[in-house]
Amino acid sequence: MYKINISEYEVTVNKNRGTNREWALCEYYGIHRTKPNSDAYNVASDIEIDEMNISVKSSGATLMSGKLSAGCNTFEGIWRRYRKNVHSNTFVYVTNEFVAYFMNINEFSKFIHSFAYLDRESQKNGGQKKIKIRGESRKMVKWLEERVA
Repeated sequence: MYKINISEYEVTVNKNRGTNREWALCEYYGIHRTKPNSDAYNVASDIEIDEMNISVKSSGATLMSGKLSAGCNTFEGIWRRYRKNVHSNTFVYVTNEFVAYFMNINEFSKFIHSFAYLDRESQKNGGQKKIKIRGESRKMVKWLEERVA
């Protein structure tokens, strides 16, 4: 695992914190977005550059939409489906302070198992179960820092 500080690229493009962090990482790489990426986790990555297919996550992010986890009713079942089908090979958690922690799938698995929980989409959106990352805490940032190479 490694980290980079992208605070100088901090942007506020809309009220979605995750999008703002994804766009800041794009700016770091010299990619100028004009619209949010809406591709599914199994089709494309948030950022594709230099042979890295990057999935960007932040506090409160959903691993994949509930409709894509339909039929899976447990945390492990949803995680296995995600891991088997994810297009990305690099996973980045961007903190509230715009520090980006880069992980491979095994490191990301440990992160998810430590800081995510089973949730449910609203009934309006189908009510399927999904995995959601907890709100950022000092414990989470400490965990990430302890694993930086």
